[in-house]
Amino acid sequence: MKNTLKQLTTLTLLGATALSAEIVDFGSAPEKWQNAKPNTELGQKVLGYAGEPALQGRLLYNQRLRFEYADLQGPRTSSNALTLRTRIGYETPKLYGMYLLGEFENTWAINYSDYQAFPGPGTKTIIPDPRNNELNQFFFGFKGWNSDFKGGRQVINLDNQRYVGAVAWRQNDQTFDAIRFQTEIIKDTWLSYAWDWRVNRIFGVYAPVANQERFNSNNHFINAHYEGVPYGKIATYFYYVDLDGSPINSSNTWGLYYAGKAKLSDSLTMPFRAEYALQFDNSASGAGVSYDLNYFHTVLGLNYEGYEAGFGFESLGGNGTRGFRTPLATLHKFNGWADVFLNTPANGLNDYYLYYKVKLPYKFGLGGAFHYFTSEDGGSNTYGKEADISLKRPITENLTALVKFAYYDGHGGPSVPLGSDVTKVWIQLDFKL
Repeated sequence: MKNTLKQLTTLTLLGATALSAEIVDFGSAPEKWQNAKPNTELGQKVLGYAGEPALQGRLLYNQRLRFEYADLQGPRTSSNALTLRTRIGYETPKLYGMYLLGEFENTWAINYSDYQAFPGPGTKTIIPDPRNNELNQFFFGFKGWNSDFKGGRQVINLDNQRYVGAVAWRQNDQTFDAIRFQTEIIKDTWLSYAWDWRVNRIFGVYAPVANQERFNSNNHFINAHYEGVPYGKIATYFYYVDLDGSPINSSNTWGLYYAGKAKLSDSLTMPFRAEYALQFDNSASGAGVSYDLNYFHTVLGLNYEGYEAGFGFESLGGNGTRGFRTPLATLHKFNGWADVFLNTPANGLNDYYLYYKVKLPYKFGLGGAFHYFTSEDGGSNTYGKEADISLKRPITENLTALVKFAYYDGHGGPSVPLGSDVTKVWIQLDFKL
């Protein structure tokens, strides 16, 4: 009997060990020395002037020259902004997986008197690209054993940036003073946790109003992806957002989605997304505040050898007092490039849209979308419609040109909330090493 029990115990342990080896993979230990990801050919030449040891790290250098025109129908006059954003920094090589990254950011507002950079009362249309001088990133990092850790000021882009992102479209990044841990030690699974104690916002260090420069915070971001399903991945997330001095933007959000691409033939795929989230109050939302708001997002498209078109529906709930809010998101990516709905209306928002991406001759890329906006409460109130279009072309490995246009046709005119027409035009050059 004892021998039988010993044999069963041995077999059980061997089976458990084999099973865990299939499910859990810590990967390899970090190398003693590992060079950073190399720059482009031009970047390597520039970095080479600092000597051979410098080539083991990575030079961070990019510039963006942009002209932006913005017009809001009503009492405000149109604005023109010519700005030049420069970032420069360095990432060290890794020693046993450990490294440092630092980056400085400067935005030169060349014609600062011709536009209004900060939200608030004024006579000019707002273009939120103020002058700025700021430490954009500075963190300690570690990579090894199929995991990644960062501690310090950093860029965080989670999933499609609907809830947490760097707002890279604006000249000044949104960054996070945070610690973040990511791991893929479980087969087909990606896990991420971040604790953020300060949000450095896009309005920069010269913002005139409290909480425009930064939010002191106690934010917790939890994400999990599982890719062991057909066609894509299933994911879930939980965001605890506590922004000091901003109870309207503090909340809990839990959600899940299934997204990916279904292969229909060798050259035809069907991208899709189905997502649901629930947003509700937390201890930072204010005394006596209680709410539950729903979020839905569905996308279905067809992609033929890089030519893509599809339709989507995004719904952000509202209860008549407040709407579903995502204050840390890269909001320009959603609900139209005219940025009319940076704050969700109190009656919510339904966004019905068509999108397209087209490859043109001579390396041109054409993209855009058409939107139709209504309130979320049964669509009883039509807000307006919008057309967006962009044309992009790489000139060299280091230089890219972009022209972009957005027109929002509001319903009801300036006398109605969200009824004013909005026109925006961008012309820009992006340079990177």
